[in-house]
Amino acid sequence: MKKLVSKFFSGLISLIAVTGFFAASGPVVHAAGNKQDVLYSKIKARGKLIVGTSADFPPYEFLISKSGKQTTVGADMSLAKKIAKGLGVKLEIKNLSFDSLLVAQKAGKVDILIAGMGSTPERAKSVDFSVPYFTAKETLVIRANEAKKIKSYKDLAGLTVGVQTAARQKDLIKKSLAKLGKKASYVQMQSNSDLVLALKTGKVNAMAVSGGVGQAYAKSTSGLKFVFAKYPKGVQNEEGMSVVIPKNQKTLKTKINKIVKKLNKTNTFEKWIEKAGTQLSKAE
Repeated sequence: MKKLVSKFFSGLISLIAVTGFFAASGPVVHAAGNKQDVLYSKIKARGKLIVGTSADFPPYEFLISKSGKQTTVGADMSLAKKIAKGLGVKLEIKNLSFDSLLVAQKAGKVDILIAGMGSTPERAKSVDFSVPYFTAKETLVIRANEAKKIKSYKDLAGLTVGVQTAARQKDLIKKSLAKLGKKASYVQMQSNSDLVLALKTGKVNAMAVSGGVGQAYAKSTSGLKFVFAKYPKGVQNEEGMSVVIPKNQKTLKTKINKIVKKLNKTNTFEKWIEKAGTQLSKAE
């Protein structure tokens, strides 16, 4: 009995702590991971879809100044608008740090995540994913004067690599180099923008990011260049970028998949990436 009481109070204290933490940033919009298929109905009743993202991931999501205000734009945000329109509701974007996105969704602060995130076995334990809406090659951003030195992941052995906190790139590099019996050192930061600064100032030798992002930073930042990481087959366990949906929300997932599949047939996302390239010049 004592053990049961102890476990009860331990769980209660943990619940109070989590609730208190998220209460400071606004009301909970739904119970994420609810076993009942209720989220779509709640979104319709609210008349608004709340999307979580991390706006330091160009050309997918990034900030520009518009009418004196910081606005989140990019290819992923075009997708968010399309999904909200398809659901017949308004759209609200919540910009969070990448490593807090899944936590925020679990706490019910956002409905779905659109942040260049893909399905992995670990993530799939706690959330569901739409069909992929885009697949890009992994890249390394390097200083242009080291282009002859770093041509793929194989050249990262013994070097210091910058990676975003909670992103998959560190794991990809570790597993890839392990196949060669080699290792690298890592610097993890929440913001890709901070990683770019670390690269420019020599704190890291390379920055590992998803495809498209590396090209965007290399194009918009003087003195930087990108190369494809060329990770070996069997290492990368993520199949493209998907919309992240709470578990057991079959109705919402079905509707989002229908929208994404339609867009995939016309290569619309690629067109949004091109549009984001012009917007990127206005960033910051």
